Amino acid sequence: MQQKFSRLMSRFSLKSIIIFIVLLTTLISLILSSIYLEHYVVQNEYRYAKDKMSTIAKVFATDEQVKNTLINDATSKNIQELSLEIAKLSNMDFIVVLDKELIRLSHPDPNAIGQPFSDLDDARRALNGDAHFSQKKGILGDGIRFFVPVKDDNHRIIGVICAGITLDTLQSDISNIQIKVALILLIGLVIGIIGALISSKAIKHILLDLEPGDISRLIQEKQLINDEINEGIIAINKEKDITLINQAAVNLLTSLDSSFQLAENNKIDTQLYTVFFKKCFTSKEKQTDQELLLNTTTFIATTSPVMIRNVFSGAVVTFRDQSEMSQLIHTLSGTQQYIDALRAQTHEFMNKTHVIMGLIEQEKYDLVQEYIQQISHDYEKEVGYVTDIIKSPAIAGFILGKINEAKEQTVSLTLNPTSFLPDLEMDNYVHQIIQILGNLLDNAIDATKNQHTKQITLSLSYEVEGHILIIEVIDSGYGIQSNDIDKLFQKGFSTKGAGRGYGLHAIYRIVNEHGGLIDITNNNDNTGATVYIELPLSRKGEKNERSNY
Repeated sequence: MQQKFSRLMSRFSLKSIIIFIVLLTTLISLILSSIYLEHYVVQNEYRYAKDKMSTIAKVFATDEQVKNTLINDATSKNIQELSLEIAKLSNMDFIVVLDKELIRLSHPDPNAIGQPFSDLDDARRALNGDAHFSQKKGILGDGIRFFVPVKDDNHRIIGVICAGITLDTLQSDISNIQIKVALILLIGLVIGIIGALISSKAIKHILLDLEPGDISRLIQEKQLINDEINEGIIAINKEKDITLINQAAVNLLTSLDSSFQLAENNKIDTQLYTVFFKKCFTSKEKQTDQELLLNTTTFIATTSPVMIRNVFSGAVVTFRDQSEMSQLIHTLSGTQQYIDALRAQTHEFMNKTHVIMGLIEQEKYDLVQEYIQQISHDYEKEVGYVTDIIKSPAIAGFILGKINEAKEQTVSLTLNPTSFLPDLEMDNYVHQIIQILGNLLDNAIDATKNQHTKQITLSLSYEVEGHILIIEVIDSGYGIQSNDIDKLFQKGFSTKGAGRGYGLHAIYRIVNEHGGLIDITNNNDNTGATVYIELPLSRKGEKNERSNY
């Protein structure tokens, strides 16, 4: 039944539905009002007519001229004129004066004067002192009459006054009032139609000219999109109430602090508002790709103001854990380094292949054998031994890329043959290891490329029992000034000029996040420096109590 009704309603536009509902409501209200008013007008008009005729009759019965005429048992032209005048002024159809014999002394029809009253029973009741209403047919037709006795100064009944209105006159008065009521109801209907048109247009404007089916489809699509995307989404209005939050946002934030009240219509937590929304609320401008720190986690967030018809109505933020993006970036970086290294090796191998072919054509087989042995030795020295001892392809590729990069700058980068890194299940940490190695080796290359001795040694080892990765980089660069050691891990501090000073700070943050150890010292021979790092790979999130510099 509900589905049939939905299909039926879907055939009409929202504007048509609104107009129909408003008009139907207005029409029902007007019909009920007209029924009530019909009853009220009729009843009120009858009541008003009775009050009027009783009042006129009682006043007329106290008139001295009327009394004197009845006392003297005479007819008077003045009584006829007075009754006609009073009847006209009070919108009565007739005022009849009767003597004690119930003979008419006045009447709208002059021919009836001097004739007995048409309904003697009603008139006799008044002679007996009973003032009363009566509805019967008279000379002028059906009507409502009021009889009241006329008394002299001694309170003796000397006659009767009958005042009345015909039903035709009463119905005419009622019809006139009904026409006015109908006109008012018609004006109400017209106002209802105009209101329906204005309301439908206003509601359509508010709903951005969307139809109910469009709104339903958009809500379902929005919910599906919100649930499927990995980025957290939070929208708040200008009163700081949460108007939208997806499951990814709930998962990301509750993993940091379970006390966050993350539900629609709740007030946004003060800490979340300060981190994600405060700057946008102040500037009313979009904040793109910000690095925002919440507790111990850095998020990449974009906050946009919500402007509805150029009026600021709130803001929406999309955010993601920076470590996830960094993992992807550095994994791709390591893969790219690996590809670049293979490409360089392929190019060099082709050159060597041409040399071998030339020697074979010259039938210098001894030189061919010697040259192949040299190639094999060089491969084992430069590539083979790296992939043999570093089992993670991304890290191995990254190191090979750095070796080639250093070679281009005439720097010798060597991986310590005693190094070993097994292919452990540590995908979550690969990007951080690459980030650490990248910053360390970049600093070492910068420090040694202009030195007489250009040597860098990288050592990697893994303690299985403690799940600790040990990284050591020794370079032959210019070393570290003693007064700079305490500042090395401060964000923005660098001895290389403006725009630097973020690499060691990033390393320190990662090591501190894992509860690891980092130590930087100058070499004993005063040539270069050594960086030593212990990185627990199973203790992410523990507070660092071992950092040392």
